[in-house]
Amino acid sequence: MKQHLMIILALVIGFTTFLLGYSLPPFMEVGFGGGEQAAVDGDAAVDSDLAKQYEALLQAGEEE
Repeated sequence: MKQHLMIILALVIGFTTFLLGYSLPPFMEVGFGGGEQAAVDGDAAVDSDLAKQYEALLQAGEEE
């Protein structure tokens, strides 16, 4: 009986650890667990070089 309980416990712990491995990184990415602070106003943090690149693409698209 004790051996069956240990097998079930190992399976439950393994499955729970597997699920935590998939769910924690997104939380850390948005700043939930002490990572970098997420934007409060809902705007995405955009690098200035990336913003310039998008503006250039927008202007090139309007010229066509």
